[in-house]
Amino acid sequence: MILPPGHHEAVTSRREFSKREKWIVGSVAATVAILAVAIVIALTGPKQTSAPGCVDVLITGVTGAASIHQCGANARALCRDAGRPLGYTGLTAQEIRATCRMDGLPVG
Repeated sequence: MILPPGHHEAVTSRREFSKREKWIVGSVAATVAILAVAIVIALTGPKQTSAPGCVDVLITGVTGAASIHQCGANARALCRDAGRPLGYTGLTAQEIRATCRMDGLPVG
């Protein structure tokens, strides 16, 4: 098979990226870097710690999750009202009561 002159150089030489290709590669690299920084911040960010006399409960549901963090009189009121008609009810109340018992707060 006879190849045209200069075919070998065209096949083996490195092709230069166009301006548009360089822009796309740079955008993808920047997006990946931003996502990596966001993940690192989310995983190493400050965490709430439960102190004595405080209740820290994470309630998960179908549409997401909620964090309940109360201390002192508010924590005692939360534990007292869990399961009552105007307080938290159902599985949420069970989770709150269990956390209150673990933290040594009275459940009413």
